[in-house]
Amino acid sequence: MYIKSITIENVRCFQNTHFSLQYPGKKQEDQPALDNVNLLLGNNGAGKTTVLKALALAALSPIMPQAGFLPYRLVRRTYKDADIKEGNISAKVLLHAQDLNLRNLDKPRAETMAIKLLARGADYDTLVSANVSPSEKNLGIWERMYDDKSPAFLVVGYGATRRVEEAKNFDLGAQQKSRMLRYRRVAGLFESHIALVPLSFWLPSFQKENRGRYNQVVELIDKILPEEASFTGEYENEEYLFMINGILIPFDALSDGYRAYIGWIADLLYHICMGAASGTKLKDNYGLVLVDEVDLHIHPEWQRFVTASLSEALPNLQFVFTSHSPIVAGSLHKENIYVMETESSGESVVRQYQERIYGLDAEQVLLSSYFGLRTTRAETFVDELRELSIKAGKGDILAAFDFMQKLSEETTSSSDSPLSDNIKKDKQQKHLSFAERWGKVPAAQKILAAVAVTLLSLWIVGITIGQTIGGFVYAPLGAALAIIGELILNWLKTDKKSKD
Repeated sequence: MYIKSITIENVRCFQNTHFSLQYPGKKQEDQPALDNVNLLLGNNGAGKTTVLKALALAALSPIMPQAGFLPYRLVRRTYKDADIKEGNISAKVLLHAQDLNLRNLDKPRAETMAIKLLARGADYDTLVSANVSPSEKNLGIWERMYDDKSPAFLVVGYGATRRVEEAKNFDLGAQQKSRMLRYRRVAGLFESHIALVPLSFWLPSFQKENRGRYNQVVELIDKILPEEASFTGEYENEEYLFMINGILIPFDALSDGYRAYIGWIADLLYHICMGAASGTKLKDNYGLVLVDEVDLHIHPEWQRFVTASLSEALPNLQFVFTSHSPIVAGSLHKENIYVMETESSGESVVRQYQERIYGLDAEQVLLSSYFGLRTTRAETFVDELRELSIKAGKGDILAAFDFMQKLSEETTSSSDSPLSDNIKKDKQQKHLSFAERWGKVPAAQKILAAVAVTLLSLWIVGITIGQTIGGFVYAPLGAALAIIGELILNWLKTDKKSKD
């Protein structure tokens, strides 16, 4: 099952938005390298997680009204639109042979799935499926949603608060009593206390009873780990061991980054294993996977390839991720990226940009339209530069030199720059000694130096404070101007004898 497109009306921050998604096999003019990956970007509160919830609600609309889910304030509530009592989510989907209980299917079957949300009181809502009514006895193609052993309608979701319990404390029975299986698979998007199924809770039984599937799980987990980590299935004291930088570490002793990442991957593979037909390879299963903050606790080096490793290991799954990471965003093509924008009215919309950021470095991505930062410098540092630039604009030559010195320290490496020693010495000079030297400089040279430094500092401030023509001009221009500033400083330091 894949979602081709979705329309969201009056749900949380969305009044009305529609967009199409990437999925394996999609025909398009510009084919992205990872055709099964979708990345949602946007500021906090712009609606990234709401989109994940909407996708889950639409994809499981036939069962959600009675699945054990209690919807909390999903219908859009605003002071201006107090009369809004209803929200709607509809999606165009593609169903595979796996969903329809067929051996083969020439091409995926297109269907529309929809769910209505009715506001009840101040906080809670009621769900109404547009595909199946509670009185229907013949559920048609949706009947397999009620079969816990069926591979049909594989939809799995993970919220940003995902956690893994120790296997000895994990209580699957309690979850089964209160939630239907297919809602349980996405419950982490809606409920913060849902625990993932621990690897050591279920994989040992496969090692004994289904060795082939066990080997596939071990191989897939190992494949999606970074280069310094590996997994061979070694098991000791009821815990699986992972090789991290040459040291065997039990899962419960891993860092938060490894635990969070391996945790949701293990949970995903559990749900695939429990439903996959006998003889079917795990990577050949179709489905929809929703992950909030895919870069959660992950080091920047790992972020560079996390989406690619998941996409390649499980090529038939449609992934929808959210992230705040410019490194993750820069690893994808523009066709894979969706931006949540907040309009002046307060509502959000989903848009795709034409700007290409694939392959750019983190700062360039942050300064692009996708993140919209004016600068990546610390706010206090920018305030200092702004104050110095104002003084320099009024003719304060000392402020102009201070401005250039601060900027050169930022843009030039203390270990690599040939000017570093001189910069350090200049920083230690007092204004009085500078004034003494300045007094010995002829008037014509004073005017030339003052004009040059002031113009240069005013030119740089536009780039520093945000009027940039692209983040990539920072370093080279800053370094060039640092050299110019150093030459001017050296010229002003020339003693009287050399001037004569």
